[in-house]
Amino acid sequence: MNKKIKLSLGTVMSVVLSITFLSCSNSAGKGTINGNLKNFKEGYVYLDELTPASAEVRDSCKVDSKGNFTLKYNSKDPNFYRIRLTPEKYILIIAADNEKIEFSADADNLGKTVKITGSEDALLLQEATHVLQNTANQLDSLNQVYQKEQANTALDSIIQVLQGHYQKLLDEQTSYIKNFIDKHSSSLAGIAVIDKLESDTYFEYYKKLDAGLMKRLPNHAFTKMFHGRVEEMGRLAVGNLAPEINLNTPSGGSIALSSLRGKIVLIDFWASWCRPCRAENPNVVRIYNTYKDKGFDIYSVSLDKDKAAWQEAIQQDKLIWPSHVSDLGYWESAVVKQYNISGIPFTCLIDKEGKIVAKGLRGEALEEKIKELTEKK
Repeated sequence: MNKKIKLSLGTVMSVVLSITFLSCSNSAGKGTINGNLKNFKEGYVYLDELTPASAEVRDSCKVDSKGNFTLKYNSKDPNFYRIRLTPEKYILIIAADNEKIEFSADADNLGKTVKITGSEDALLLQEATHVLQNTANQLDSLNQVYQKEQANTALDSIIQVLQGHYQKLLDEQTSYIKNFIDKHSSSLAGIAVIDKLESDTYFEYYKKLDAGLMKRLPNHAFTKMFHGRVEEMGRLAVGNLAPEINLNTPSGGSIALSSLRGKIVLIDFWASWCRPCRAENPNVVRIYNTYKDKGFDIYSVSLDKDKAAWQEAIQQDKLIWPSHVSDLGYWESAVVKQYNISGIPFTCLIDKEGKIVAKGLRGEALEEKIKELTEKK
């Protein structure tokens, strides 16, 4: 999938953000982190406060010969911080004013050895991070087994077994996150874990976390960001009317999505420069030819920026349906925000009333859904 590189909630939780502000060491604050690091070479440890878009150094301290350090911060509400040893080595925590947090870890194995007390939210985040990382490690191990068995004559049987284990792990992860949100719907820690839940299937959990955070921390930057995201999800939830699109055609006219009302419509977001899109186009063409006489149509929205390349791709891939539109805005196209698109190809299937029935379907799953809708009385 070709993806637009952008900062999301998940990105804030998982990558090292750029440092935008340098403060003096041991700045005054109402919260304290007393730490101990084993196997840490002489140097400094830093405390970065995270925002939805950046990170700012709030304190720093030289670690003494016994591995001890103290960091201070000042934040009325709970917020995300990271205790950073190097740009690649850090631990994400949640902390609030007046908390006295005790932190210990082995610098050589930071993630697996960290222990935190003194902050309920920090403990929740530590627990969730450990569970999800353990699942990720097990999934990676299954993938390694699959890669090693490529030449095995019993590969089909091996794949079947691996898929069973893989699905079991995913089901357990889903159950854990649902239970986590049920119990801790007002904790910022929920923001760091909920991205593992498929939003269309488990939208009620996104709404539950949103409601909890809006009640507890309505003015928090992360709450506002998450709330806006949930509102966008709600607009695009299955059962809602698909937002109107009315863009230009290659010939210079325009076609509105609503003009196809009364048909089952696949809104197909693609671009001439997107290799996965071009690879998927033969399947889209085949589906169109199979169901076009059964009340099915396609509304293709291109994220191209070069009109000639867009037109050439339509011809080369034999995309014979008439509804091709684009504002040639690339990732700045209005439809990107309108449909919350993070990567293409992306599909949105709507019924005869213009209501969303499925999103993100491709290949066999897409055709099965179209068949079901076109045969529905």
